Amino acid sequence: MCIACEWAPNFEAFGRASGLNRRSVLGAGMAMTAAAAIAPVFRATEVKAQDARAATSGPADFVFHNGPVYTVSAAQPWAKAVAVRGKTIIHVGDEAGAMALAGPKTQVIDLKGRLLMPGFVEGHTHPLLGAFLTSGIDLQLPTMNDALAAIEQYAKENPTGPIRGFGWRVDMFPPEGPTRADLDGILPDRPAFFFAIDGHSLWVNSKALEMAGVTRDTPDPIPRFSYYARDEKGEPTGYVLEVNAVLALVNAVEPITAANLGKLLDGWLPKAAAAGITSLFDAGVPPIGSDQGAVINLYVDAEKREALPFRVSASYSVKSLPIDDVVEQFKDVRSRVSSELVYVDIVKIVGDGSQGGYTAWLIEPYADMPNSIGASPFTEAQWHQLIGAVDAAGYDVHVHACGERTARVALDAMEKAIATNPKRDRRNAIAHLVYVEDVDNPRFAKLNVTAQFSANWSSSDPDTMINMLARYGQPRASKMYRTKTILNQGGRVSFGTDWPAAGYFSTYKPLDSIEVGVTRRLIGEADAAVLAPADERLTVAEAIHANTMGAAYQLRMDDKIGSLVVGKFADLIVLDRNILEGDPRGIHKAKVELTMMNGKIRHKA
Repeated sequence: MCIACEWAPNFEAFGRASGLNRRSVLGAGMAMTAAAAIAPVFRATEVKAQDARAATSGPADFVFHNGPVYTVSAAQPWAKAVAVRGKTIIHVGDEAGAMALAGPKTQVIDLKGRLLMPGFVEGHTHPLLGAFLTSGIDLQLPTMNDALAAIEQYAKENPTGPIRGFGWRVDMFPPEGPTRADLDGILPDRPAFFFAIDGHSLWVNSKALEMAGVTRDTPDPIPRFSYYARDEKGEPTGYVLEVNAVLALVNAVEPITAANLGKLLDGWLPKAAAAGITSLFDAGVPPIGSDQGAVINLYVDAEKREALPFRVSASYSVKSLPIDDVVEQFKDVRSRVSSELVYVDIVKIVGDGSQGGYTAWLIEPYADMPNSIGASPFTEAQWHQLIGAVDAAGYDVHVHACGERTARVALDAMEKAIATNPKRDRRNAIAHLVYVEDVDNPRFAKLNVTAQFSANWSSSDPDTMINMLARYGQPRASKMYRTKTILNQGGRVSFGTDWPAAGYFSTYKPLDSIEVGVTRRLIGEADAAVLAPADERLTVAEAIHANTMGAAYQLRMDDKIGSLVVGKFADLIVLDRNILEGDPRGIHKAKVELTMMNGKIRHKA
């Protein structure tokens, strides 16, 4: 599930030959009573916004009225109008009060019954890696013929350069996988490569193989693991497996550089705005040339061009030993990345792998591999050393924990750090949490650790219903993704898609994640089963909170964003329907018709 875990370390080889350094990149409507009733579940502790951020005089720049306003504020869940001046919300309440702030140049936006709510805050995602893998054509389609037709049409619409894409599934092809012959029929002269939805394999045509110099005599990067599939004559078929071989081929067709990553990111930014994302946590960048800061600064470059439509809380990632200098390395990156919208203030710890590859760290063995409990890159003593050092320096950690043992050891280390180090406001988080033991669930509330879920993983899709259930067996398989349990026990929850991490579908859209968090069903399948336990389904209001105030709290931005409150930044969206009403299985169909961030319209349908 965690593509970033597999891909990020393999990027470090790129960029060195071109002399990339840290400076080279810098230039390149539910009733009010119902909403109020659920407020205690959130343990809402919004910090009162500083009214000083709002100018004290002059007309509003924008007034939104004539539609329901869902504020996600426990104090005032619903309102009828909002006014914005500069970057700041200056009125949330009645229409008369908002209209009184309108002047001759005020843009008065008639909602016409549409829903106004806070912009989405993504608590865990990977935009740079996602832009790299998913740019081009989306091949999340039913059949190979559908994919070929889409590729042919895309090539006609984009007549020059390589053709790239993402999203095909292995069940679209026979057991031997996709072949170059199918692509050659429609793309004989242009190189083409298409990433599988799991990020572990590639489908390429003959021209791409030619550019990469891959022939029957080319040795496989890692025999029997990362290799070029071959036919009975030994000729490469166009099916390339695992990251080492995949990256080598892609790099030959389109060199992997920070500049190219920046271009791909630029292509995704409007999509993020169209999805309603106004702030996010980048949970780890592909460190080209080993310098994470240089790559994170691609966001700053976009900000300088006024192309960045969201705020970025970025992380310094730790994936392996050594760990003695983590705090110093983190501080170095933090000191080099700082702007109005982009900063680094969290240490991300990749604590294990994923259940799919038997690399998530479990307490009891895998049901279908009883001789293994997976692994972590760190011993328990090293976990305590690492989290203790970061905590002592006054910073937060964000832990990748697919396995329940990783979650437990991380909680143990956080608990020890709390007991050892001076008292302070800690905002640690543990992400993914596929399965957590009963005794560990209450500890999230006790230690004030945010439980960060990729809710889109908790759908009743074939990968989850077959592969994940096989890995865990019963009774563990009936206790996955227990989001509601954390809330009911007083804990905090945030959502983030972990894009481009692939379950059965890959999404960066919070509306998709919110729907799955509410239904635990496969999107688009009317008769889809509900993933057990069914009582882990959230209300729509709870799911929205996780993708707004929940994530904002995690990122220490809850006093600035996440709800529509006077004095907070004007980060808001307009949806074409009220997703708090009606069948939640239609939430993914809602359209974001307007996105505002920092008081500027970043997307308008």
